[in-house]
Order: sequence, then structure tokens, then C-alpha cells
Amino acid sequence: MVKNNSQLKLKNHVTPKARRINQVLKTKFGVSLDDFTNAMMGDVTSAQRIGELARQGRLSVEFAPKLAEAYHQIINGTTAQNKAISEVLVNAGKSAIEIDKATMNATLANAQYGHKRSELAAEYINARHTENQRHNYQMNYTQIKGYIDAYLVGVDNQANLIDQSNRPEVKQITANEAYQSKVMSEALNRGDDARFDLITQKKYQPNTVRGVLVEKFTAIKSALGF
Repeated sequence: MVKNNSQLKLKNHVTPKARRINQVLKTKFGVSLDDFTNAMMGDVTSAQRIGELARQGRLSVEFAPKLAEAYHQIINGTTAQNKAISEVLVNAGKSAIEIDKATMNATLANAQYGHKRSELAAEYINARHTENQRHNYQMNYTQIKGYIDAYLVGVDNQANLIDQSNRPEVKQITANEAYQSKVMSEALNRGDDARFDLITQKKYQPNTVRGVLVEKFTAIKSALGF
């Protein structure tokens, strides 16, 4: 005979101690812990109301940022367009003045040309000395950099090989965690009716496969000179 447990409720220790926060939950978010309790007790209307608010929440999470970004683009685009038009008009006025200045500067540039020729000769002597110093430094730097690059590549390659050899073990750890999670879920969901034998446990690291991997990994390292 099936017992009627409709009046049986789990003890709620928290809500009586946080009535103000419960009220805030209702006024700010449109749901209360009464809805939570009713849904837990099998009230379809409360569950459907919570589900609808959750659906709206998921839509807001997904689309609200995109809508906000679209508005930002409209605002920023309008700003950029008007700013660009303003800059064109301002630049037109400035450019007219610059053309007049350019005409006068041509005369001054003619005099400066002679002066620059003399200065250029002096600069060339200094630049040649500086270039010789730079070249010597660069040659030393390139040699050292080449050695360090080769060393770093060797370390990285060796680490990559080790990472690859560890992949089955890392994969097995993840598979074990997933299996334990499924076992716990089955136990919590079905109790004494749990069917653990129906849960597939993946085996990425049998001894035979690991032995083959170790052998191949050793051969690859030997071929690469490690």
C-alpha cells in the first residue's frame, strides 16, 4: 500500500531567519521562496512560472549584450560620421592657410638647402661611426639569440613529447571523474533501484596500450636525439 506523503515537508531552517532578503527576492526578481517550495512539492503552476522567468533570463543573458552592442554601434557610428564631416570642413579651412604658407616656405627652403648640405656632411661622419658600433653589437646579439632560440626550441619540443605521452593518463583521470559523477547521480536519482552496471566506464590506459606508447615515445625521443 502506497503511503500518502503529501503533507510531509523537509524542514526549512533558512527562510524564517532571512525574511527581509526573501522579500527583496520577490520585489527585485519576481520570484519568492514560496514559489520554490511549491515547485518542490509538485505544484505545476509554480514550476511553470519559475521556468518561464528562467527562459526569459536565458534570453536576456544571450541577447541583451548583443542588443546593447548594436545600440553602441548606432550611437558610435552617428558620432563618428558627424565628427568626420566636421573634421573635413575644419581641415579645408586649415589647408587653405597651409597652401599660402607653403608658397612662402619654398623661398625659405631654398636658403636652408645650402645650410643643410654642410650639416649633412657632419652628420654622415657621426652616423657612420654609430652604424659601425651598431653592426658589431647586432652581430654579437644575433649569435647569442640563435643559440638561445635553439636551446628553447629543444626544451619546448621535449616538453611537448612528454605532454603527448601523458595524454592517456590525463584523459583517464577525466574519464574516472565523469564515471564517479554518473555513479553519484544514479545513486541520488534512483536510490536502491540504481543500476550502476549500465554506466559505461571508459578505459584509456590499459597496461598493454601504455606499454606500446612508452615504447613508441622512447623510439621517437631517440630518433630526435633526446
